[in-house]
Formats: sequence, structure tokens, C-alpha cells
Amino acid sequence: MMNRQDPGARPAAGFGSGTAGRGGSARNRPAPVMWQFAAVLLLAIAGLANGANLEPVTVDARREGDAVIVEARALLHVDLETAWNVLTDYDRYAEFIPDLKSSRTVSRSDRTVIVEQKGQVGFFLFRFPMEVTLSVTEDPRSGITSHAIAGTFREMTGSYQLAQEGDALRFTYSGRMVPDFLLPPLIGTAAVRAAVKKQFGALVKQMQTRGAAPAKLPSP
Repeated sequence: MMNRQDPGARPAAGFGSGTAGRGGSARNRPAPVMWQFAAVLLLAIAGLANGANLEPVTVDARREGDAVIVEARALLHVDLETAWNVLTDYDRYAEFIPDLKSSRTVSRSDRTVIVEQKGQVGFFLFRFPMEVTLSVTEDPRSGITSHAIAGTFREMTGSYQLAQEGDALRFTYSGRMVPDFLLPPLIGTAAVRAAVKKQFGALVKQMQTRGAAPAKLPSP
């Protein structure tokens, strides 16, 4: 014997209810909870992606007579030891810095290192050579300063600095370059800025990559 349904009674509400509203079947409508979960997941992924690099790499360049002045900065979640090891790994620079064909340590004496680098920097159709021998002075786990002693620059000085800021690491570069070749006023400055951004960004990326790599266990 079938029970009669009270005409005034409403079907039980709940996930999977087959009742249809003005927007159509509930079964065909996405569950709000799932959308909220997806949004939270996307925000979490974005947070992880930005966690290693707390702010974008910023590079500024300007002309001062024949010289180009460049400044770059980044804020990272990388430990100081890792950043220092990448910064002073001169012999492997060409493996991860674009446009650099070779980089080698010529000599080392105490905190002074002579480094020879060769490459070619490009910006749209503009290309200029980069061959320079640098005298680098190391201030352990704080930074390095350098000046050109030979190559295609009449003057080239630079300083990379590492500074702890709470749980983050501030990485900066400042440089002054006077090339020994024609550097057009407008496109030349843009080319130097693009080259420094690419190379500074490559150092940042390598620091992040090595910082994320698991430590190697000693052989048994």
C-alpha cells in the first residue's frame, strides 16, 4: 500500500538532490564548495610560486655622459650560503647565464680573483661583444666588487651585495660601464638594461634552483 505524500511537504535539501530550480537541475550546477576549493588551491599555488622570489627582479639603467649606470635588485627566499656559492661560482657562469660563452678563473690570491669572461649581448637587431677580464674582490657572504682590467670596456665597475632581511635575502647589483665601442644613446641604454636584467635574473634563478635542491647525503 503506497503512502500519500503531503502536498505541502518539501523534498529534503542536500547535495545530489534532484530538485530543479529556476536555474535548471541542481545536478547540472557546479557545487559552490568545489569552486571555493579550486580558488583556494590556485591561491596556494600562486603563493608557492612567488615564495622563492618575494618581489620581481627590477633593473634600472640611465646614461651619464659616455657611461651607463645600472642598478638591479631582488628579494628572495634563499639562504645566504646558497646565494654566496652561486655568486662566486665564476667557472660555471656560462652554464646558466645567457649570452655568456665562457667564464673562467685565471688566478686567485686571498680575496682577489681574476676572472675572464667572453660573450655577446643582443637586443633586437643590435649586438655588441663582451670580452672582459675582471679583478674581483670578495667580502665573504656579503658581496663582491669588481673592475675591468682588460677587454672591450674602457671602464667597468660593479658591486653585488647580499643582505639578510628577516627571513628573506636582499640581492642587489650596481654597475657603471663605459664601452670601448659605439653604443647608440637610446637603444644602447636599453640593450645594456636588457642584458643586465637577463644575467641578474639568471643568477636569481640559479640561487632559487640550488636552494630548492635536496641536500646530497654522504656516501656510506
